[in-house]
Parts: sequence; C-alpha cells; structure tokens
Amino acid sequence: MLTREIEMVKAAVMYNFNEPLKVESIDLKAPRDDEVVVRLAASGVCHTDLSVLECRIPFPPPVVLGHEGAGVIEEVGKGVTELKRGDHVILSWVENCGKCHFCVAGQGHLCDAGVRSAMAGGEAVFEKDGVDIARFAGVASFAEHTIVRATAAIRIPDEVPLDRACLVGCGVMTGVGAAINTVNIRPGQTVAVFGCGGVGLNVIQGAALCGASKIIAVDLLARKLEWAKQFGASATIDGKAATDVPEAIRALTDGLGVDYAFEAIGVSAAIQQAFASLKRGGKAVVVGVPGLGVDVGIPGATLALEEKSLVGSLYGSANLRRDMPRLLELYMQKRLKLDELISRRIKLEEINGAFEAMEKGEVARSVIVYS
Repeated sequence: MLTREIEMVKAAVMYNFNEPLKVESIDLKAPRDDEVVVRLAASGVCHTDLSVLECRIPFPPPVVLGHEGAGVIEEVGKGVTELKRGDHVILSWVENCGKCHFCVAGQGHLCDAGVRSAMAGGEAVFEKDGVDIARFAGVASFAEHTIVRATAAIRIPDEVPLDRACLVGCGVMTGVGAAINTVNIRPGQTVAVFGCGGVGLNVIQGAALCGASKIIAVDLLARKLEWAKQFGASATIDGKAATDVPEAIRALTDGLGVDYAFEAIGVSAAIQQAFASLKRGGKAVVVGVPGLGVDVGIPGATLALEEKSLVGSLYGSANLRRDMPRLLELYMQKRLKLDELISRRIKLEEINGAFEAMEKGEVARSVIVYS
C-alpha cells in the first residue's frame, strides 16, 4: 500500500558547475507506479560525482548528485510487486528494463533505459520553490531520501551493514567486476592497475580473488601505493619516479609485459601507458571515464601484429542482481575488503570537504552516514 510520509528532505544540490554543492531542504515528489522511496543509510562519495561538478561529465543542473547508496525502502509504487517497505537495498545507477536488446542478450548493465536514466537528466524527483531538481544517475544518494526505479533497487540481506554495502553500488562492483567479469582473469596471469583510488583498489582485490600471480599497482601518490599493497598488489610503481612506466612493468614480468592492464582514472596518457604495458596478446581495460571529447591514441599496428586489444568496462560488466549479493557474501565471509575502503565517515554537510580530500588523494572513500 502506498502511504505518503515524506515531503521535505535534506539534500546536496548542484546548481552550477564548479561551485560548491548547496545542502538544503527540498521537496520530494510522490513516487510513480514503478518507483520506490528509499531512506538512505549511507552514500559513498565517488570521483564520478566530482567529474559532474567539474563539467567533465556535463549532467545538467540543478541536480542532486550521488550514485553509490544503500538504504531501506519506505514506500513502494502501486505497480511494484517484488519489493516491500522495510527491504534493505543497494541502489544501482543502471536500471534493467528486461526488454531491450541488451537486457535480452544478457547485458543488462548496458540497458537502454539504464543509460538514459543515468545520463539524460530528464527525470526530476525533487523540487525547490516550484523548480524541478533532477536525480543524478537515476539515484541521487546525496539526500536523506530519494526515489528510484524499482529495477534499480537491489535487495540485500538485513544483516549486511549499509555503510559498507553502499560501496558495492559503484566502486566495488565497477572494480571487482572489471577483473572477474569483463576479462575473467585466470589463476597465474599477470595484471597492472593504473590508478589506486577507490575503483583501482577494487580492481586489485578482484585480480587477487581471481588468483593473479602478479599484480602491479601504478600511482603518483605513495599513500595510494601503500593502500594497493593492503588490497593485494604484489609490486608497486611510483609513476612520478619511473622514467618509463611500461618498461618498469616489463622489468617486473621477465620482459614480457602483463596479460591485463586496467586504467582506473580516465586519463588519456595513462590509457596509452596501460596499452604499452601489455605482452603480445594482452588486453587493456578502460575502467575510468575520460572527459567527453577526450581521444586516446593507440599504435594501430600493434592491434594486429601483436594481437593486443583495448576494451571498455561499464559497471564491471555485471549482472547486478546476481553480482551485488555475491560480493556482499564474500564480504561477510571476510574474503572481500569493504571496511578498509572507508577512510572517513562524514555528515552530508561535509560533502564539499569530501571532494577536496578526494582531489588531494587523502581518501580511498569518504562515506556519508545519515542519522
């Protein structure tokens, strides 16, 4: 049964690019028939949110950012039958319609409806003084309450701590999934990971779960390289100190290069270095999102003559309803690190400081915890 209990919520709103988010009370609209209202328990602060703020991913304002959330369902639309009030859920920033070409083909993470809801900016579930405010990525987890499509709410066991579960909503699924789904690393294979922030650390632990024999972490900050060791890196390379990173990787792999090189920061030069680090027959996986309009130059001859390849990975190429609960089960078995990802727990009012800490490389993840 639909009961309207929520009218005004506190949220962090982006009104203009390159300006601090404004934390204020705004109105939450009633859910549509296929939507649910979720009381957020926690939200990770992901670099993608900062990319929107800096207009590298130009999502139109005004918008409530945040896409890495977990919480408890408080209302359901009258057309929702598989979820109920009180269910604990992770929020997915790609909904699955179940009907489009990609869903039917078993590639729900590429769903037509999911791509539209993630980036189009057309759906406003909030408003302020009569002005519509959009939900970013179909989620808007920088708010005490939000509304999402029922297909974007992934039910999880009640015993899983929600301030850890939220991380699976983006960074963990994206990174671990790239290792286990996009390329399916086999035991004994070698891996390099460029960028050891929240996503890169999860690529590393995904590679470790797969049994990679050598995992080489590359970053510009010593702090992040130390984190990489905690998550399973067997060797590290300081990108500032190394004169030739691909050559340094070959030196660590008997002159061959690696089977897989993952780029987790969305920087053209790093993608080129990742590709250059491959052995013959190797595969470079772009997990980070370069700014719109950024091109990447790759030596064309090596694609055929050395059988190297360059592929993208969206959301860890995941079957979200299958993979998110599986990752949480690994966490509950103490085989997946989530606690160690959380550098700071903060209040919503501290969101702009969290972006500053991210830019300085001070945190793997800041997590907003709602009271």
